[in-house]
Amino acid sequence: MKNSYFHPDSTYTDEHLWDMIRNDSVDAFNEVYNRYWDVLFQVTKKRLQVKEVAEEIVQDTFIILWEKRHHIEISVLKHYLFAITRYAVFHYMARQQTIASRIKVLSHTPQLSGTNASAGADIESLVNDRLLLQLIETIAGELPEKSRQVFRYNKLLDYSILQAAQNFDISPKTAEGHLTKALKLLRVKLNTLYNILL
Repeated sequence: MKNSYFHPDSTYTDEHLWDMIRNDSVDAFNEVYNRYWDVLFQVTKKRLQVKEVAEEIVQDTFIILWEKRHHIEISVLKHYLFAITRYAVFHYMARQQTIASRIKVLSHTPQLSGTNASAGADIESLVNDRLLLQLIETIAGELPEKSRQVFRYNKLLDYSILQAAQNFDISPKTAEGHLTKALKLLRVKLNTLYNILL
């Protein structure tokens, strides 16, 4: 790590700090670490109820931030940190479950087993069951690019459809269409996977 002179100042914006981190400022990184460590830890610990695991997850979040500083684009640093931490929590929780058994339970809910249920409601039920987030992310990687991008922003990063549309310079209606397409394709893939696992 190349150190650079930096006088900690609470008036520095996250955007400014991120620019400095990308230029290898350890001091700017430490400022972000001190600014967000506690809140990320408290949120993680509340979800997992295991102090040691929460500490490890938050530590890994900052390691990822530093190691990928030259390779990632971040529009809102706070959102990125919370997203990475949230993913790690969901992944940890998913590892505590047997994925096949979770799919079996979900696939026998009225939303998934009813032939007349809408595709959107079906997949939303799965997406909202965050224990399967790791599986959802893997399958989402096979979607067409634009549908994958809109799905990721709306369902995984918690941006609204309007925000996703603005980010990709498309109309909200077009973004909604991409999301609907993604949800339908995901439902088919998840049902297929469930049948294979039986």
